Amino acid sequence: MTTETDIPSKNDYYILMVYAALFGALSALLTVGYITLYSQGVKLFEQVSLMVLNINIWPLVLLTIAGALIGLVIKFIGHNGGLGIAQTEYAQTGRINPRKVPSIILQGFISLWSGAPIGPEGPLVFLTGGFGTFLSERLKLKKNDVQVLVYSSIAGAFGGFFGSPVIGAVGAIEYMFIKELDLNRHLIPGLLAAAVGYAVYSAILQDSFLGIYSFPDYASPRLIDMWWALLVGIIAGFVGIMFKIVFGIVQRVFARLAKRPVSCAIIGGIVIGLIGTFLPLTLYSGQDQLLQIIHNPATYGIGLLLIMVLVKTLITSTSFSTGFEGGPIFPLLFIGGCLGLAISKGLTFIPEGIGVTVGMAAVACAVFPLPLTIALLLGFMGGQTDLLPVIVIGAVTGFLISKAITPLLPKPHSGPTSNE
Repeated sequence: MTTETDIPSKNDYYILMVYAALFGALSALLTVGYITLYSQGVKLFEQVSLMVLNINIWPLVLLTIAGALIGLVIKFIGHNGGLGIAQTEYAQTGRINPRKVPSIILQGFISLWSGAPIGPEGPLVFLTGGFGTFLSERLKLKKNDVQVLVYSSIAGAFGGFFGSPVIGAVGAIEYMFIKELDLNRHLIPGLLAAAVGYAVYSAILQDSFLGIYSFPDYASPRLIDMWWALLVGIIAGFVGIMFKIVFGIVQRVFARLAKRPVSCAIIGGIVIGLIGTFLPLTLYSGQDQLLQIIHNPATYGIGLLLIMVLVKTLITSTSFSTGFEGGPIFPLLFIGGCLGLAISKGLTFIPEGIGVTVGMAAVACAVFPLPLTIALLLGFMGGQTDLLPVIVIGAVTGFLISKAITPLLPKPHSGPTSNE
């Protein structure tokens, strides 16, 4: 609860808003550079092939090399990233240590370029949050203002990255697990930062992740579709719980190699590369691969779709457990999209548009608590706002299932350390 002493004077608040806009613009510039390097690196390495016995073993070779490089980074610099690290540090200190950012970005680029099944948003949070911390502390701002401007920096990055100021501001709040929200102190500066970030990012790249999906056609909302959305949401929510269970098991398996980060990361790269050699659609963050599946649904049977759900779950868990650095959102959307399409193929009375979008929303929100962000993202990503009601049902269903069951699951083990 905000007390009277916590409320800044009018002039201080106006100055904070100016800083928020500035931080949003600078974060957007960093995001432009980051996304450009990410995209160009993926294009460069993805087009290479290395054929042996009519099998392209390039994913195996590339991911093994990437594992070795990541292991060396962890060994000599330390393992500073990982799932939930940024959120925990921000919740405890109101900042993100900028000294950890270079090694995390290095790990991130190696991981993303190699085809590891993780998203680009994880390192981006460290990059812009660390920058916000560095700049606000150099300006000798108050601790409370530093906290707001770190959030605003991330919101500015997300505003451009996701192609929407609203998604940027809301997404940064949910992604960073900001529980005690003060509308004036957080959301308004964050919204301004996200708007400025969106404008700067769009002016330079004229592109964003908004609109990257083209969902199956959906005529118009029907009351019965709300029930189908609930059914798909329940199934997908429990698949999200399955992801958490598999993730915990994989983490415990690789925990035995925690003090041998090079060996751990190499083995992780080999596992991901071997599987990816035979199922290449499960590599990378998944947005382009899911689009290929959605556009050619007849090519993929129920069995293959469910195999890809299991495989993506396994190799994404392996990536995070062995030191590969990235974000969880896009791999989870891939898992949910494949699952939802499989459900629609099996239960043909459920439209594919509902199956795919609700599956994506429910799986993502069962694993990572982002119901508002995921609902907004999917509602606008495919350009079919008629799907928004069923997407919301899926997101909320997955979130509630996770809230009920997650406390019963074992806590995950920490990742590899720098000793070997």
